[in-house]
Amino acid sequence: MNAERIGSIFWLGIGLATIYGSIQVEVGTLRMPGSGFVPFLAGSFICVLALIVFFQSFRGREGIQAKLSALWEGVEWQRPIVIGIIMMAYILTLKKGGFLITSFLLLFVILKGIEKYSWKKTFLISVLASTLTFLLLGVALKATLPRGFIGF
Repeated sequence: MNAERIGSIFWLGIGLATIYGSIQVEVGTLRMPGSGFVPFLAGSFICVLALIVFFQSFRGREGIQAKLSALWEGVEWQRPIVIGIIMMAYILTLKKGGFLITSFLLLFVILKGIEKYSWKKTFLISVLASTLTFLLLGVALKATLPRGFIGF
C-alpha cells in the first residue's frame, strides 16, 4: 500500500473521531450552533479531504507514488521533539505562570533557542506578539485567560 493511501486512512480516522466527539457535546444547528459545531465541520472537512486523497491514490502512476518508507528517509527528529517538549512545558505552566508571561517565554525560547534570532529581534517579537495577543483575546474579546501568580 502506498503512502497516500495509508495517510488518507489515518486522517479519515482522525476526522471520524472528531465528528464522533463533536456529536457527543452537541452539534446544534446553523442558527443555534452548539459547542460541537465547529469541530463537526472540521472533522467533516478532514474526512472529505482524506477520501479525495484516498481515491486519487488509485489514479496515479505506480512509478510516481511514494512508498511509505521513502517519506521518512533523511528526516531530522531533533527539532520537532524539542518544540514538542517546549510546548508541553508551556501547557503545564500556563495556569500558574499566566498567559502573558508564559506566552512571552514560549516565544522567546523558540525564537532564540531554535530559530537563532538575535537577542533584540527575539525580545521585540516575543513582547509584541504576547502583548498584542493578550490585548486582543483578554481585553478586546474578554476571553478568560489564565492570569497566573502576578495577576495578568
